[in-house]
Order: sequence, then C-alpha cells, then structure tokens
Amino acid sequence: MYAQIERHRYNNPLNIYYDILFNFMEVIVELSKEHPTLPVAEVRACLDACDIEYEELYHNSVFFARINKRISEFADRIAMSFSINEFLGYTIDECVENANIKGTFKVEGGTYSMRKELGEKIRERSRAKVDLENPDTIIKIFSERKLFFAREIAKIERRYFEGRRPPKRPFSPPVSMHPRIARALVNLTRVHRSETLLDPFCGTGGILIEAGMIGAKVIGIDIKKKMVEGCKKNLDYYGIHNYELFNEDMREFEGGADAIATDFPYGRSSHLSDEMEKLYEEAFEKMGEMLNKGRRAVVGLPSLRYRDIAKKYFKIEEIHCVRVHKNLTRFFYVLLRF
Repeated sequence: MYAQIERHRYNNPLNIYYDILFNFMEVIVELSKEHPTLPVAEVRACLDACDIEYEELYHNSVFFARINKRISEFADRIAMSFSINEFLGYTIDECVENANIKGTFKVEGGTYSMRKELGEKIRERSRAKVDLENPDTIIKIFSERKLFFAREIAKIERRYFEGRRPPKRPFSPPVSMHPRIARALVNLTRVHRSETLLDPFCGTGGILIEAGMIGAKVIGIDIKKKMVEGCKKNLDYYGIHNYELFNEDMREFEGGADAIATDFPYGRSSHLSDEMEKLYEEAFEKMGEMLNKGRRAVVGLPSLRYRDIAKKYFKIEEIHCVRVHKNLTRFFYVLLRF
C-alpha cells in the first residue's frame, strides 16, 4: 500500500511527533481549491471515519479545528487537501513564541514582507537557519479573514493519486473517474478501516481501488463480464487482495455492506433514459436493502432530477456537482439510510 503522506519532524516543548496522541490539538487542513464543496465535506467525513472528535472553528480555503486524537490515519486517507498543520497563532509574535524551532526552517505563504519579518524573528530567537530545499520545519502563513500561522506536520502526497490514473492501470475504459474523486467518494461514506464497502456498478474498479487502499474490504458487482475481469486485474495490480467480485445484475445480489460508493451508469438517448429511470428506481430500493440504518451511500448521478427517487429510501445529506470533463457533469449524492 502506498504511503499517502510525507511526515515532517517538528520541535515543540514535549519533543514529540505529530502522530502521538494529543489532547485537543488545534490543526489547520489546507484544502485544495479544485472544487468548492468536496474538500471541506471530505475533511469532516474523514474525521468521523477515523473516530476523531473535533470542534470546527473555521473553514474557507482552510479547515481549522480542535481535535483530541492522533491524525496519522486521517492524513493517510484524505485526498482533496494539500497539507495538515499545527496551529501556532494569529500573529507573527505568537508564531515565534510557540514555534520553538530547532534545526532549519522555511516560511511559505503570506506576503514577502510577512515572510521576511517572521524569518528574521525566528532566527533572532532560536538561531535556526533558513533552508529552502530540505528544511526540518515548514512554517506556513494562511491569509484568510484573519491570519493563521502554522507548522506543517503532514503533506498529502497527491502524486500517488496521479500514479493511479486510469491510463496507468492494466485495464481502463476511455472515460473513468480520477482517483482523487474516487477517494473522496469513499471517504464521504465514512467507512471505517476493515469495514466493507460495496460498489454495485463497479466497472473497472476505480472506487474499489481507493477503498482497498485505506484498508476496507471491497465488494464489486457489474453486469458486464469484461468489466469484472478488468476490475480483478486492476485490484491485483495495486496489491488489493481483500475483495469479492460478482458478475451479475446488482438488483439480484444477495448481500450487504457497511457502505456503498458508486457512479451510476448513464445513457444519453431517450430510449435509454426510460430504461435508466427504471434502473435507478430499482437500484435505490436495492441499496436501501443492502445498508443498515444510519449508514451511507454516495452515488454519482447525471442530474438533480433523481432527488425524489432517492428520498424514498434515504435522507439526502449533501449533493456535490462535479464537472468530470467538458461533456460530462456528475452530481454526487451523499445519502443516509433512515
């Protein structure tokens, strides 16, 4: 399994590392700006999935919260963020007072004058040296409605997601979901490590790969034998072994799971639309049977018109509109089984 983070040692009064248990540590998650709603929703869902109690203090392009548990599993799961940081203060002086830097450092973000002033004060206080290439400590300035100063404690290695893009897999259709989106959907289900996630329209397994990467057992169903065979190749290629695949109609499947994440099939012709309407109705009903009360399904659909169908079997918690490419927009529904 690929490591999703790059760990940074940092110095503080207790001389501990970021993945040791903290009591109410304040953290800033640096969100990506690739989508207006998915990154912050994913952070909240990941915190829940990792059983981390938190108090949300602020969010915009960053997510600021007080947490009471280690963040290593959280950092391994998250996809649509850039970094996780320990909050040091709202001012340069607070930052210098709390940073307690030893070794080398660099400052990122803010204006040039802010970086210069902060760097000079850190050097005066700690005699630490600047290293722009491989510093021991990275101090970040986030400019929001107010300034936030923080120390980077985990960097999300987004290159690993790029390395799992569909063209790099043994088997891939012409159009497939980006791994970061697939991971976000998995996270939005709040599935726990070692629980079971099911994709009833698994295709070549993009969602199953990401669920397997976080330690979930995965179940895939697809009516096309070619897709199931390709899905098996992809799962094996990425070292995911805890899976079951079924070549059948999901409406006939007998079984259940702790979470569901899937992208429904779609068709553009009017003839297909009638068939799809029937399929969607029956698929929602079947997913309602598969899930226990209080568990979630995250479903990709071609429009908002299916809200009334979904409401028959689930409570709609969120809907995220994502442009997959210029000719395709998907609406990802986060559904709670009531």
